[in-house]
Amino acid sequence: MAHWSTFEKETEKETKKLIGCISGIQDEEDQNFQMALKFAWSNFKFHRYLDADSHKIQRSINGIYEKLMVHSDLSKAGSWRRLTEEFLSSPLPNTHGTKTDTHYSVLSLLLFLSDSPSNTNFTERPRVKDTEPEDKFDWSKYLMEGEEIETGPFPDTPEWSEDESEEEDSQQPISREDSGIQLDRTPQEDQDTNSKTVPVAWTVGEPDARAWLEQHVVTPYWVGHAPRFPHSLHLHSNLLNVWDQHLYNTDPLYLPEEKAFVTETQVIRETLWLLSGVKKHFIFQHHDSKVSVRSNVVVTHLTSNCLRSVLEHIAVYGQAVFRLQRFIDEVTGHSSEPFPPGVGSSHSYRKGSEPPFRTYQAFVWALNKYFTSFKQELTTIEREVISNDETVTLSAVLERLSPHLAQIKVLHKVFCTGVAEVPPATPNVVRASHLLNTLYKAIIEYDSVGDASEQAVALLFSLWTETVRPYLEIVDEWIVHGHLFDPAKEFIIQRNKDVPVNHKDFWYATYTLYSVSEMVDNEEKLNDAASGSSGGDQGSSNRQLTMVSFLKPVLKQIIMAGKSMQLLKNLDCREAEDSGRSSRDAERKSLYTLFLESVQSRLSSPEESPTDKVTEEQATTRSLIKMQSIVAQHLEMEDVHDPLLAINFARLYLEQRDFHERFSGGDFMVDRSSQSVTCQTFELTLRCCLYPHIERRYIECCGNLMRTLKKDYRLLEYLQAMRKYFLLEAGDTMYDFYTAIFDKVQEKESWQQPSFLNVLLQEAVGQRYPEDSGRLSVFLEPLDPSRKKHPVNNLEVLTLSYKVPWPVDIVISSECQKIYNQVFLLLLQIKWAKYSLDTLRFGDFAEVTRKLEGSPAEEVKLKQPINQQIHRMCLLRVKLMHFVNSLHNYIMTRILHSTGLEFQNQVQEAKDLDQLIKIHYRYLATIHDRCLLREKVSFVKEAIMKVLNLVLIFSDRWRAGFGAWK
Repeated sequence: MAHWSTFEKETEKETKKLIGCISGIQDEEDQNFQMALKFAWSNFKFHRYLDADSHKIQRSINGIYEKLMVHSDLSKAGSWRRLTEEFLSSPLPNTHGTKTDTHYSVLSLLLFLSDSPSNTNFTERPRVKDTEPEDKFDWSKYLMEGEEIETGPFPDTPEWSEDESEEEDSQQPISREDSGIQLDRTPQEDQDTNSKTVPVAWTVGEPDARAWLEQHVVTPYWVGHAPRFPHSLHLHSNLLNVWDQHLYNTDPLYLPEEKAFVTETQVIRETLWLLSGVKKHFIFQHHDSKVSVRSNVVVTHLTSNCLRSVLEHIAVYGQAVFRLQRFIDEVTGHSSEPFPPGVGSSHSYRKGSEPPFRTYQAFVWALNKYFTSFKQELTTIEREVISNDETVTLSAVLERLSPHLAQIKVLHKVFCTGVAEVPPATPNVVRASHLLNTLYKAIIEYDSVGDASEQAVALLFSLWTETVRPYLEIVDEWIVHGHLFDPAKEFIIQRNKDVPVNHKDFWYATYTLYSVSEMVDNEEKLNDAASGSSGGDQGSSNRQLTMVSFLKPVLKQIIMAGKSMQLLKNLDCREAEDSGRSSRDAERKSLYTLFLESVQSRLSSPEESPTDKVTEEQATTRSLIKMQSIVAQHLEMEDVHDPLLAINFARLYLEQRDFHERFSGGDFMVDRSSQSVTCQTFELTLRCCLYPHIERRYIECCGNLMRTLKKDYRLLEYLQAMRKYFLLEAGDTMYDFYTAIFDKVQEKESWQQPSFLNVLLQEAVGQRYPEDSGRLSVFLEPLDPSRKKHPVNNLEVLTLSYKVPWPVDIVISSECQKIYNQVFLLLLQIKWAKYSLDTLRFGDFAEVTRKLEGSPAEEVKLKQPINQQIHRMCLLRVKLMHFVNSLHNYIMTRILHSTGLEFQNQVQEAKDLDQLIKIHYRYLATIHDRCLLREKVSFVKEAIMKVLNLVLIFSDRWRAGFGAWK
């Protein structure tokens, strides 16, 4: 260790103290102590920390100095600069030279340890430097020993030095004022001087310091009794004084008030600050969310009334900016100012840990994008004012900002109608619907004006495209992945969590469609029925139910596609796997992206060739002539004969490609109360750019579901089974079942036993359709005692049941089986009457005739009346058979068979499950009505039942014999 330096020895000593303090090991010869010592030395020598960067440290030192100068801490800034330079220029122990890495390392440590130097009170303490001891040894006497020096006649005069004279000359400044000579500057020098950044060429205590401050610091016009700024004495610059003098001379009661004088530049800057969203001003004041103008602010070249009118006009836009900015801060969570009591936010949308309201967030994002560009324009104007290259007046600034102010007015109007006027307790679904409807109606309203509001329409359309993004994302997630993700409950369709997907009522009770009544101001909740149509069609005629307007034309397709996709995701089918795999393999674009791309392609369509233009002009001319004739015919129907009006109407509606077909078809009715007739541009954009993508997804999802139900879940086979067993189309199979019951009834045997009936049904069905034997079953229901007196009603205790698996039970529900059972019982009663008449035999009269032939002579006289009775009985049987057979053939062929064929064709053409359910319900309603089971024609059914009851009574009397006829 003899070759170690003093620093290394001290480091070794301190390291051992550190190890002993931390580990508690005092024995330096200990193995653990030596390992810790080696570890510490390795970290000292081979550490991973970078050396101090002198350039970064110097920039930090200069930055602190500039910050102190900005805060006017001149003494502190001077001390900082002087002390750092002294430290860098002074040597350190064990370090040779100045401004070494060790110097900068110490300064880096001090900078890391510092905390806000500009906010710290600092007073430099005088430091007494250690004076070197004087050397009292007389070196001159020692060195001059033995020599004689001639001092001249004036020995006390010090020797003259040329260096001292030069230093004195250099210390005397050149005074331009005293000499009367002004140094000329070239334009290049002035330009170089102006290009420098905030030069600080003065120090406290110099005679020109106050003059420099007066030139570079704004007069504090915001304080009371502020000093007047110098201005021109021209008449135009003193219009205020002239006007005050005029009022003083003409009005004896005029009393001048104390005024705060400002320059027009200061008014311009505060105007720019107000429109930028700054809340603290002198000219403008904020009181209870309102912006007002200070009454005593004046400029010298305008009257107070003129200035006040201009500033009040600006304050209106400033208040609009303030309200919009406050709404942005609330939604983004950046609001830092508490609201006064009673003035709280009426549109605060989140409480606690509620999920974010994405529609408001998208609306705020669009507003923020606009205000970002607007503030950039304000910053550009303010830089021009600061540079002072050109004269900038308040009127010029307002004229330059007039397009932006008009847009702010539009935005504020939309905000007030769509957000601010909504009551605080309104659900999110109503808030979102109302905001989107407000934007939608505003676009149509401004678009109907024409070219005069082109900028407003462009602004509103960009605002609408941003605001509608959450809605389209919710729709896209639902119709693509079958998941309705809406945590904030802002979508007009809500998922009912209580109904699982595999429930039989999934298709009807899973989703709820919300709509808002604008006239009665309450919320209507409409369950999504099987029709899948919008709620506005189901409301009463005296209230106008509205929802998200732009989704109305495709609302049914969205509901059908969403429910179909969710059902597909929960079915173990090949279609869902294939569609999901194709969606994952191809980089699928979202619905919102497709919509934006379609809009962009529509707006930036390539120019057509001249030939195409000529062709299009010719086609347009022909269409215009044809449309004019059609419109003229419709106008003549209302006794309006105006060819010019017909031409204008034709040109107005010529933009719609499908208008000619609808108008000439006779089924088009013009709704004069609808705004959609006045303007078609925005609606055409939606029809061309948004609706086709939803329609395409609807066709794909519903088509996959229908193929899956028909192929994998045998939907058509189950529908055919319902017709075979309930409508008795499988006559040979069901014949064995019901004839066995009829035989038991005729033999007066007990037949109302569920086990017996189920055995009969299983035997009858199992012979031909063994796969359905386990699905069919018979139940007995209690019968009203008052109905038992009629034999035909005894069969009403029978209830046939068919087990339909999920998801086929969505189509064949329990309500459908009730209708099937009503038709089944009617057919069974007709079959019973027909079977009873068919089984009657003429051999039953042979015994009666035989008895009459062997009877005495007096009884032979009765033979002729008895034969007449037998004849009448046969005639009655024939008439009853004619009626029953005619009724049976009519119902089985004209009603059930023909209606069944129509039903099968409609099922094959069904595009979605909802349409299939409607077709099935309509089929059941048709056979229910045609079988006279409706309440309105119950009297006809009662008459038929009386005839059938008569048939059963007649059959019993026939079988009972001649004695029962009397």
